[in-house]
Amino acid sequence: MSKCGVIVVPEFVVRCRKTNTNPDQFLEGIGSGAHAEYLPHIMVNALFLSKAHRPDVKLSLVFEETSDYSRRLVLDGEVLGTVGGHDEKSLLLLLAAALREALGMAKETSVVASNGVIVETISFEHLVKREASQRAVYVLDKKGEDLRHIDLPLDGTFVLTDHIPMPKKTFKSMLRQGVKKISLGPRMLHASQCITLINNEYDRRFYR
Repeated sequence: MSKCGVIVVPEFVVRCRKTNTNPDQFLEGIGSGAHAEYLPHIMVNALFLSKAHRPDVKLSLVFEETSDYSRRLVLDGEVLGTVGGHDEKSLLLLLAAALREALGMAKETSVVASNGVIVETISFEHLVKREASQRAVYVLDKKGEDLRHIDLPLDGTFVLTDHIPMPKKTFKSMLRQGVKKISLGPRMLHASQCITLINNEYDRRFYR
């Protein structure tokens, strides 16, 4: 709950197209084409403050490189268990441990790992469709409406992608589902940087 007395729960959904759902292959992907090393930056910027964490933010990472089903890893600032540290290694091991407990999951099921990470077998497309039917969903686009000019919902969902651009077909499908385009400015930024700017906008509006 913000200092303004309202409940604010934004969510970030990050599509990770080349990130493997197998825990061993996930760790092997660090520094390779999968670029799993960018994930800790996203996690820190979404969930942590200087000397605290954000209990009012939810982060969903959708891993799509898989032999069975995509995995959505949910890190909820309100219920997330003890994190071994904010360094890159600790955060990557946190994700790997959750993936290990989620091996062999059936389609459209979920499990809460012992470290507090929720793992769900769901595709990115189905996740966005479900979110769009329940709340306001936004996707970043340089031609979208400026974030500073929109009426921010208390529980908005913001869709981002990793270092691989979102396919045009997927982008058009999201727009048909009612997802709205927003812009953070004229320059292309990393997903972790976009999350920082969006969190800052919520801070400025609701945490005075």
